[in-house]
Amino acid sequence: MGLLGKKGQVDLRAKYSTGITMGQVAEEVKTFLLGSQETLNLPPMDKRTRKMVHDLANKFDIKSKSIGAGEQRRPVLYRTKKTTYREAAFEQAVMRIKRQYSRPSQPSKQSRQKPSGRNDAGTSYRDGEVIGASAPELGSGNRGRNMLEKMGWSTGTPLGASDNQGILHPVSQTMKRTRAGLGQG
Repeated sequence: MGLLGKKGQVDLRAKYSTGITMGQVAEEVKTFLLGSQETLNLPPMDKRTRKMVHDLANKFDIKSKSIGAGEQRRPVLYRTKKTTYREAAFEQAVMRIKRQYSRPSQPSKQSRQKPSGRNDAGTSYRDGEVIGASAPELGSGNRGRNMLEKMGWSTGTPLGASDNQGILHPVSQTMKRTRAGLGQG
């Protein structure tokens, strides 16, 4: 695409053939605001930089839109009747936009919420599987085990009074995923 009919405009795609920084964009926008051109064709840039350009243009009542596709997508700025330039306001807006986009991206609202009750760690049980079957024995540092040992319990003995035999093996709990009643299956 040539620059036929675009007198006095420098081809910024040739000037910034290797890419353009936000500082260079700010200088080009400043030159545009101080000049008399009606449009400013900026060189192709990534989505994030284009967003910064649109935000900067919006602060000074400059109409902006992106044209092209893929790697050649670039913003074009159009002067309006409301377009104004004040040095202090421009510098402040550039600094604010640079600061806003230099922060690491914020996690989305959804990812910041507390996780639901669902366990995504990959520990799920199939129907009929014994829960905790592969769990290791409680270590000697466990508070509950220490309390039981202080009351006289030792490995291999049932819980309860010495004359009461109690149960030697814990009650196993099997997974029931289906919605059928307990007598089913």
